[in-house]
Amino acid sequence: MHTDKTYWLPAHVRACSTATGTVLLDLRRNRYFGVGQKETAVLRSLAGNWDSPVAPAASFASDAESLPLQDAIRIADKLVEAGLLSKDAPEPAAFTPTQVDLQSLLTSVGHQIDRKSPIRWHHIVAFLRACTWARRSVRSRTLYLVAEDIGKQKNAAAAPFDAERAVELVSIFRRLRPHTFAARDQCLFHALALVRFLASYQLYPTWVIGVRTKPWAAHSWVQHGTLLLDANPEEVCEYTAILAI
Repeated sequence: MHTDKTYWLPAHVRACSTATGTVLLDLRRNRYFGVGQKETAVLRSLAGNWDSPVAPAASFASDAESLPLQDAIRIADKLVEAGLLSKDAPEPAAFTPTQVDLQSLLTSVGHQIDRKSPIRWHHIVAFLRACTWARRSVRSRTLYLVAEDIGKQKNAAAAPFDAERAVELVSIFRRLRPHTFAARDQCLFHALALVRFLASYQLYPTWVIGVRTKPWAAHSWVQHGTLLLDANPEEVCEYTAILAI
């Protein structure tokens, strides 16, 4: 098998190995693409950065039947034309992907953990500003620009993450939310609003987008370590992270 790394995933594309192949997320077009098992095994041998740092490679890759080299190159060139691969090594992204832990025992705010605190005017102002930013981000910005914003703020954070303070603020966020929007079927908006709200208090958790393939679905949530801030374990256990910042 050809092993020279002549193709690269661009900085705006994220890859996630699943039981059926690979899911690609184009952060500049806000679109998902699928690649089968056989194609994944070959593309991993051609691309220098195919394996995502967010999730480990799926075990099927080494067992999948190989394609002829010319067929593999033809597929890779098609992905180059589609903007999902490049023949040039990418520049470093403005944000740093991180790993998320979905295998350990997870706890969630509002289900296993809660903390009641009085709502102050500054909470309301921060909440409304966060919702405005999240709404604009969902409607008119690419995921890449959103990820840049979140990543730059998080990279500049100096203080360690205060989990107890986060639980208190998430509880306040949850009490304010029903007066403004329904969380159902708005996972991306909800996650971004919560990330922005916590950032108002110098708290920077991990924003996650996960995917599953059987059946297909994408989901977004917020967590810090094994603490889920806007989901419960049953809601995220079937997903594999494709983007985590």
